[in-house]
Amino acid sequence: MIMQEKIVFFYTLIVPIIIAFLNNNLNFRGNEVLYIYWAYIVVTTVLNGFLMNLIRVRESGFFRRPSNLIDSNFSILFTAFFVQLFVIQIQIFIFNLVIDCFITPVSPYTFLYGFLVSFLTTIISISMMSLLLLFKCKQRTFYMIINLFLFGGLLLLSARPEGVWNYILTMINPFQFIYALYSVPCIINSFSLILGAFTICYMLIGIIVLSRLTKKDD
Repeated sequence: MIMQEKIVFFYTLIVPIIIAFLNNNLNFRGNEVLYIYWAYIVVTTVLNGFLMNLIRVRESGFFRRPSNLIDSNFSILFTAFFVQLFVIQIQIFIFNLVIDCFITPVSPYTFLYGFLVSFLTTIISISMMSLLLLFKCKQRTFYMIINLFLFGGLLLLSARPEGVWNYILTMINPFQFIYALYSVPCIINSFSLILGAFTICYMLIGIIVLSRLTKKDD
């Protein structure tokens, strides 16, 4: 378990720091460039943390066990969410601090913006990717699905189509969707309205999926 946590920590924090150093050039100016790294941290942490933990709990049969505690299943979800949110906030803060110390100055406003908006992006990321919980598979199989999902998402993130295809990829790729949410102040136009509509849809989907997950069998 300790080794697995170290591997997760490497992918969710060390990898974006390494990539940031590799991309340290004249184009690495302006704090808006940090948004893509924040999106990576949020999505990978939710996948390897929140979702994997729920799969372990589901596989143990906890959600099917009778309990005298009211809403005990939802308490598991809330606990997992707050733990994940805390981890994400710490990782984004550390990432920003490293960038500020070794690559380019990060303004106090950017630190605050990352802290505040990450509450929303974490919730949306969990809601959006909760669809993966519909797969009735074992923990090992789900881990393989997550890796394929990460690889595919990163490949799509490297694609830069224009027009309608850009909108479509943004709405279906969690990396691009979370990045777009962080970038909303920079793209105040009709596209922000589309983001808002899909944000609401994903939140409703997350509520439905997580409610079904915690519903005990009769």
